[in-house]
Amino acid sequence: MITWMQKHRKYLVITIWISTIAFVGAGFVGWGSYQYGKKSHNVAMVGDVSISVDEFQQAYRNAYQKYNQMLGGRLDEATAKKLGLRKQVLDSLIYRALIENFAQKHGIIVSDKEVQQAILSIPAFQKNGHFDKATYIGVLQNMQMKPKTFESNLKKELLIQKTLALLSPAAIPVETESLGAALFIADKLRFKIFNADEIDVKVDETSLKKYWETHKNDYMTPRRYKVAVTWIGPADYRPSDEEIAAWYKSHRTDYTDANGEILPLEKVRNRVVDEIRLKKAKRKAELAYIAMKKGKEAPREEIVVDEGDKRFSATLWKAIRGATEGSVLKPKISAHRYAVVKVEKVIEPKVKSFKEAYAAVQADYIMAKKRQNLQARAQKASMHLEDGVLTGFITRDSIDSLSPLMPQEAGEFLQKLFSNDKLHGAVLLGDKAVAYTIVEQKLLKDDKLKEHEALIKQNAKKIKSKLIQSNLVARLQQKYPIQIFVKESE
Repeated sequence: MITWMQKHRKYLVITIWISTIAFVGAGFVGWGSYQYGKKSHNVAMVGDVSISVDEFQQAYRNAYQKYNQMLGGRLDEATAKKLGLRKQVLDSLIYRALIENFAQKHGIIVSDKEVQQAILSIPAFQKNGHFDKATYIGVLQNMQMKPKTFESNLKKELLIQKTLALLSPAAIPVETESLGAALFIADKLRFKIFNADEIDVKVDETSLKKYWETHKNDYMTPRRYKVAVTWIGPADYRPSDEEIAAWYKSHRTDYTDANGEILPLEKVRNRVVDEIRLKKAKRKAELAYIAMKKGKEAPREEIVVDEGDKRFSATLWKAIRGATEGSVLKPKISAHRYAVVKVEKVIEPKVKSFKEAYAAVQADYIMAKKRQNLQARAQKASMHLEDGVLTGFITRDSIDSLSPLMPQEAGEFLQKLFSNDKLHGAVLLGDKAVAYTIVEQKLLKDDKLKEHEALIKQNAKKIKSKLIQSNLVARLQQKYPIQIFVKESE
């Protein structure tokens, strides 16, 4: 392999490219490099470009919503803080401000006409394929944003895009060849699989406690709520056949089978009756809400529940999460009855004691030690793999050539194998480790490279652009002072 590397030295530039890509997205500014000051209307100043409080709050809301969707609606401020979301947003805005300074310095501008054309082309603002002003205003109102603010932000975004486009030259032949070589190298190797079940781990109290001390922030109690609840069940009411038929007619699309077909009334009659009886109880629930809100009626039950407790519906939990302490919530249906809830106290997550976290700590410690020992064992075995399985020449797509690894495991192994230049080593795959030694290596034929030439050129250009951008940002950080007017803990 070393011989091959020396022979094809020009292709190794790809390793430098790939290792640089992550730089731009990883948070290029450390909190320690920030200067702090006092500017009530701005959160930061980058050279001649200011970052306003409104701009930061809008960007944070957008990022929060995006993460919340990714987490299935389970994101809260404590988790957002743990993820460093505020810092990610601020770093992103600082990155944009640096580029904006560069654009201003070199006379790069975006005209009002370009902004107008961009707005006209946005599908969300169109009706029947054409821009619709009423739709445009409605969408912005839903976003809680004025047209002037949106257009100003869009102008900045277009300026960033235009500037970066000017810094995206096409890849030259040697760069395209380098990427093609990196993507279409074929390896012949020996490999052997080791399993965590083969590793024994001795557990003692001292080691467990030390592990807990190091990782205690991973063992938090859930957010809890002390709530007072009055439950209102379905009314003791017998609807007439006419009422049942009328309800079914109005709500028949709610009664479908697994294939989406509407079920006949005779099959859902009991459900219809239950829902009519629950509807009849709504007024009673509303009166209980008014009485509780005015302090005229005490709640019938006081409990402390973990966030997400199944006793409350998703709709009720959404209301509870958005409430302040002391709030009485309007009746919500939960478990086929109405719940009138008063949020008495929010109990924030805290670190579990060693005793509380003991079972989880023990399981995590054993797995961590197993993985550590498994990695060491496979790494040592990779030096002498005469008894390993010998493959033919494989590429990063050869997921069916590494039995008994499952396709997903084989894909992860190949990705890691072709992302480094080590002759032998070990790759962890969950509770497995694969020891490997590369026996032989070759470049695939030119026709394989020609087959994917367009894609290779496209990716080479992207990688080159990322490298240029990261180097530019590093220079701009030195040129333009960055002042931060908020603290990370705020």
